[in-house]
Amino acid sequence: MKWPETRIIAIAATLLVLSGLGVLGMLDGYLNLGAAFDPMQAEFTGSQACADCHADRHESWFQTYHRSMTQEASAASVQGIFDGRNLDYWGLRVRPVQQDGRYFFEYIDPESDRMINRLEIERTVGSNRYQQYLARLDESGTYVRLHYLWHNQDQRWIHMNAAFLGPDDTPFDSHVAIWNQNCIFCHNTGVEPNMTNYTELQQRAMAGEAVDPARDTRFESVVAELGISCETCHGPGSEHAQRASKFWTRQAMHLSGGLDTSIVNPVRLEGDLGSQVCGQCHAQRVPRKAEWIRDWMRSGPSYRPGQDLYQHVTPVARDTRIPVAGREDLFKARFWADGTPRLTAYEYQGMLQSTGHEQGVITCMDCHSMHDGNPSGQLTDRNRGNAPCLRCHQDYRREAALTEHSRHAADGPGSLCYNCHMPQIVYGVMDIHRSHRIESPDAAGDARNGRPNACLNCHLDQSTRWAMNELNRYDDEPASAGSPIDQARIGEDPIGKGPSGDEGIVKVERLDGGDWTRSEAMTLLIGDPVHKAVSAWRAGQQDSALRGRHRAWLVPYLLAAMADHYPASRRFSHQSLLRILEDWPAGGEIDALLNSLAGFDFMASADQREAPRLAALAAWTALDKQHWPAPPIDSGLTADYRLPAPLLEQFLELGRHQDKQISIGE
Repeated sequence: MKWPETRIIAIAATLLVLSGLGVLGMLDGYLNLGAAFDPMQAEFTGSQACADCHADRHESWFQTYHRSMTQEASAASVQGIFDGRNLDYWGLRVRPVQQDGRYFFEYIDPESDRMINRLEIERTVGSNRYQQYLARLDESGTYVRLHYLWHNQDQRWIHMNAAFLGPDDTPFDSHVAIWNQNCIFCHNTGVEPNMTNYTELQQRAMAGEAVDPARDTRFESVVAELGISCETCHGPGSEHAQRASKFWTRQAMHLSGGLDTSIVNPVRLEGDLGSQVCGQCHAQRVPRKAEWIRDWMRSGPSYRPGQDLYQHVTPVARDTRIPVAGREDLFKARFWADGTPRLTAYEYQGMLQSTGHEQGVITCMDCHSMHDGNPSGQLTDRNRGNAPCLRCHQDYRREAALTEHSRHAADGPGSLCYNCHMPQIVYGVMDIHRSHRIESPDAAGDARNGRPNACLNCHLDQSTRWAMNELNRYDDEPASAGSPIDQARIGEDPIGKGPSGDEGIVKVERLDGGDWTRSEAMTLLIGDPVHKAVSAWRAGQQDSALRGRHRAWLVPYLLAAMADHYPASRRFSHQSLLRILEDWPAGGEIDALLNSLAGFDFMASADQREAPRLAALAAWTALDKQHWPAPPIDSGLTADYRLPAPLLEQFLELGRHQDKQISIGE
């Protein structure tokens, strides 16, 4: 059937009109996307609003530990075993119990078994390494972190004192903290702390009354969403959602690849602005002006993704001082003496100190992605290797060039860029992490600054002098198959020594007072709390330069460190000792030693800990060691693998000079 000419003209006219309207609609859509936008005027919508259009991104975020950082307590969120067992510490008893789908900490008099208090678990914090528990004060919105956490790897309850870096005499209540004045800021989205008694406490303090902000503050806090959700990184989304609700604007979004001035994609931000999105939490910081603290405690941080972070906060450094009498140097101990961060939540500061960042070529997103890779670290498998480094350092893509550069086998841990240039020297959440300061190993500088050295992290049997010699030769000579570092890595001579002379090497005074010719293992005993923890953890790692009985010389050091008065040192030392013994040749010769170690609990009282430790030491002493490899020369051990009493006491005395309470801030 042939259409009438008039109908054809009508259809054509209609199409032209629609086409014109489409062009105008798309133009209007693009104009909307580029319209000026004030992020402070936008509101938080919650992650579910994002899921409507970004289902795949929402799903990948949902799998992360950021999402579950803070949760309401429920059967789906609580990881701890609330089975009514008694938790005894400092002569006090706590009993975690469950009733009708609710969770409680019962505080018990251990003498009479009478209940003193019963606190309901309202919220949880954390879900990866460990989980902390919050109770609410009275009917207010003030939440307090309680005394025990559940550790997922160890599958046990641990008192908060043992999670941090304090000694045994840290009071039972020291780490009970108000969630609303610290944790809330980085562990949630769209934060308004709403402190209700700021003026009252200020007036009381001005009147000379003793005020403890850590315990006396009260809040009616509001968050847009518990946990770290989409809008923490992309900014509040109300304007973006409003724009996307318009047909032509939404089409323009799709055609432009999602560009929209009202929402932020950190990857697309210029310069350092993208990394600053991470730095809003992964950089301990203070308000840029002291008078802004009151605003923080009322309405929350003013920074929004895409803005210049430095207009709102100042990332803290070793020399940052706070206006609190007696605590002015609070942040000093959170950095090594050279200013390198040594606690978690300072990753941004570490990156700032890296040459690559100063040159504008390194950002957080070069390695990490919120939507890709394993949730533990947000790294893809590819980025766990050398790939991120080789994007710029392409000369080392060739195996021969990499071997010559690293002086280690190309497929071994000694040629993994991170191990030398981002060594594991950072403590946090009861674990040891990589430094985010990308630097070259400097044995002399590290010794002077009392911090672990990348070479000696793996070669605990060697000394500062050895590392300095090796690094000096590294600068002067080409690599060879027989270099001591390479031999130790590939097993040809795992206890091979460096050159006997010290050509061009000037003696270094170590900050910790240790002998520069002694093995780095002495830091298990002479280091400060962080250094002890790092060395104790490193002793048990499987990428060590030594394996099997060649690590036997560490056992006396670890047994001695298990008597340390810092719980963190004891825990890592015990764990590393077990790992070394797991790597032992089969045959049953260490069964008595293992049986003794099974009874050791790093959180038990001193008497309860000492009995199995001494039994383990006796079992170790009784072993026939005449056919074992000789202990490393610099270890100070006798031929039968004993740490002589005078040398042990010398180490312990140096360690006593390094005693300190480090405020972690978690």
